[in-house]
Parts: sequence; C-alpha cells; structure tokens
Amino acid sequence: MKQKTYIEISRTSQYVNKLGKFSVLIDGVERGKIKDGESVRMGVLPGEHLIEVKVDWCISEALTFTLHEGEVRKFRCGSPLRGWKIFFVLYYVLFLPKKYLFIEQAGSGRSGDESSKIS
Repeated sequence: MKQKTYIEISRTSQYVNKLGKFSVLIDGVERGKIKDGESVRMGVLPGEHLIEVKVDWCISEALTFTLHEGEVRKFRCGSPLRGWKIFFVLYYVLFLPKKYLFIEQAGSGRSGDESSKIS
C-alpha cells in the first residue's frame, strides 16, 4: 500500500498582509494560495523540489527540499516585518522584495530538517 506524500504549510498571522493571500509556488508553478493564519496541505511527488511564497511582486528566497515516498514535510511562511519593523514596509517592498517574505521548514529555525512518516 502506498503511503501519502505531501507538504503542510502554515502561514503566521500578522498585521502585515492580513488581507492578502500568498501564492505557494513549487518548482516555479503556483500550486495554491494561503490566507493569513491558515494551514494548507498539498500533495507533492517524491523528489527534490523548490518552494517559494509570493505576494504581488515580492517573492521569498527559494528553499530546496527533498521529499521521500510516505514523507510529510512541514513549512512555515510569513513576513519578517514585526513590531517596529512594520514602519519599513515600503522600503522592503521597493528595495528588498526578496526579504519581504520567508518560507522555512517548521520547527527548525531557518536551517533545519523536520519530517515524519504517515500511514
């Protein structure tokens, strides 16, 4: 019996972009949208992939991950603009659009690995 292979993406709830939906891109192709504070699950074939999130012309840096048969990979996305940094929204959007959003593996900071097997 084949095990399900998918990714789960959770978006942080933030004042910045509260009303906008982020596009989720896997291997450069939009696979869906995610609302503020929402979590989505997407089936992905095993193999090496790139994942990004995008809103308007701002796009996160691409994150590479490898997914094996029956594996679940969890990610978290949002904007690093919190607290006093929200006053710099316009600067980020115009001059640092690749730093306006982030995508990271959940539970790992910005550089770890978390996965689990499901049946």
